[in-house]
Formats: sequence, structure tokens, C-alpha cells
Amino acid sequence: MRVLISGAGLAGPCLAHGLRRHGVDVLLFERDAAVDARAQGYRIHIGGEGDAALREWLPSEVYEQAAATSCVTGRGVTTAGPGLGTFTEIPLPPDAYAGITVDRLTLRRIMLRDLGGRTRFGAGFAGYRLLDDGRVRVRFTDGTTEDGDLLVAADGVGSGIRRQLLPDFPVTVEDARLIYGRTPLTAEARALTPDAALEGFLGVNDEDGRGLALAAQRFRRDPAEFGFPPGRDYVMWAVAAPSGRFGPDLFRLAAGDLVDLAAKTLAGWHSSLRELIRLGDPAYVVPSNVHTSERPEPWAPGPVTLVGDAAHPMPPAGVSAGVALHDAGLLAGRLVSGVPLPDAVAEYEKEMLDHGFAAAADATRRHRGEF
Repeated sequence: MRVLISGAGLAGPCLAHGLRRHGVDVLLFERDAAVDARAQGYRIHIGGEGDAALREWLPSEVYEQAAATSCVTGRGVTTAGPGLGTFTEIPLPPDAYAGITVDRLTLRRIMLRDLGGRTRFGAGFAGYRLLDDGRVRVRFTDGTTEDGDLLVAADGVGSGIRRQLLPDFPVTVEDARLIYGRTPLTAEARALTPDAALEGFLGVNDEDGRGLALAAQRFRRDPAEFGFPPGRDYVMWAVAAPSGRFGPDLFRLAAGDLVDLAAKTLAGWHSSLRELIRLGDPAYVVPSNVHTSERPEPWAPGPVTLVGDAAHPMPPAGVSAGVALHDAGLLAGRLVSGVPLPDAVAEYEKEMLDHGFAAAADATRRHRGEF
């Protein structure tokens, strides 16, 4: 069996490792020119089910490096008003604290290092067609092609594979946008950061629909100890507001202008929050839409399938990474189970859709502040 995986984020490499460990021929292809070609993803929490997938399907030494470089965490989720007058810790069930919190880029580097011979960067997806023998041929933007028994879309909410497979898939762009960024955790930044964000996750919201998420990434051990670029502690932030507040040119702004806009969006809030944003590193600032989706009508299983946000887009609420990794582990298990490939894909898609859209509904509630 040969499996082609589009997208070298988190789910794609996890799936590739799991299949390779069972002797499956895997090719992982990624449109970016390199693992760090652009800013994407910061401190993320991977819930218990996603962590379980990493433990089960990654080689033990790869998982151990991920755990060693994970984030030092303390308290859970805290909310506050824009004046930072009162902090309220949100009671969460015990399983909410399960899992692992990581720097996304560091985890990607760790997973991709041993997949070098099986990963093609700069290979954008251009289309696929089904072959007469039941296999699938993928065409890349450079004009090359690859044939496989199964094509897996792990290429996120904007998946080109999903658009071809399910052109009527219901994805909604919400009337809200985000500016993500990070501020190096210098002494100055530490003094500006509320303790709740240094030790856990802090959400700040006002009645105008503006929001700020803050959380510190403090590495347990420096990734440089394992041969990766050095880790630098930072505070991750995400400024959210109704789309109109950011103006029509949000996605055309230069990085420095995005940092300035993020800070100005919090006008009237506690000055320490605005100053913390102004200290943001322009190299790591990126705007984003907020997506939601509805479960599509069933489709006939075939040699093309989906994982993660390609299958069930959801708003940012701290659950999508874990769900995507759960998908990867679920699919790996079905593919190496020994059942015929069409049956394996059908079983996977049924369970993935049930689980994924339940998680998407939960993410939507959390995004609205309904913990």
C-alpha cells in the first residue's frame, strides 16, 4: 500500500510515522518551501486523545523529545475584564488538564526530522484524478505527479483536496477575525504579563466583541539540546474582534502594521496589555479568519479521505490540534488493521465524522465563552 499525505502540519507527520512503523510506503508533501517558511502556529494545547495518538504512533524517541521540549504549565483557564480588575478561574473537568502543551513549530520540527526522505517541500497540491485500477494520481504545482492507493488531505481548513472531493462542503467564515502574534518573554514583557497568563491561559473580553487570549510558552528544555534551533520563551497572544474593526485591508497589511493594529484594537483596555502587544515580534504576526462548519451529507468512500480541519473546520478554542491528531491515529489504526482498504476508509470516515463534528460543536461553544 502507498499512502500520499498532503500537509506537513501535525496530523500529517503523525500519520506518516505511524504508517511507516508498520511498513507502509508513505509520501508526505507540503506546499511550503521549508518547515519554517512562514509563521504558523504558536503555543498550543493538545488534549488527552491527541497526546495518546502521539504516544502510540510516534517512535518513542520522537515522543520523548516532544515531551522534553513541551511547555511548563501551571493553572488552567482564567478570565478577566479589560481593566484587569478581577480574575476568575474557570472550573474545568479533570480531563481538561490531560495532554501536552507545546510550541507548534518545535513539535513539527521534531516529527519531520526523521521523515526527511519521505517529505517533499515546495510541492503544492494542484489536483487529483481517480485511475481505472482504483488508485489515485496527484498532480503538483510544479507539474510532477505521484500515484498512490490512498490520498489523505491533512492540509487544513482551506484544503484544495476537500474542495475537489466535496465542492459543496458547508464552511462558514464568521463575522470575526483574529491577529495572532507572540512577544519574547523578556524581563519587560514578563512584568507586563498577568500571572494567570504566565502560568496558564488567560482570556480577556469586553462587551464590544473584542477579545484577547494570552498564554506563555516556557520550554521545559531547550530544543537546541536535541539539535534543533534554540527555543526562546514567549507570550502567545491573539486579538479578536468583529471583522469591521480590523478594516478591509487586514490581509494586505505589513507585519509591523499588524502589530500596531492589534494594539490599537485594544484601545481603552489596561495599558499593560497594549504595551505587551506592541512588543510583539513582527516575524510571528499573522491575521486569520474564523471558520465554522456543518457536517456534510455522507459521501461514497474511495481512495481520497480527510483528517483534521480539512474534514471538520472549527473556530480556535484549544481543541483542533488534538482532534486532528486523534484523526491521524484513528486512520493509521484502520489502515494497518488488515481489512481491505475501502472498508478501512469507510470505518474511519464514519467514526471521524461522528467524533470530529462533536468536537467542532464543543469548539464553537468554547469560542463563544461557554465553558
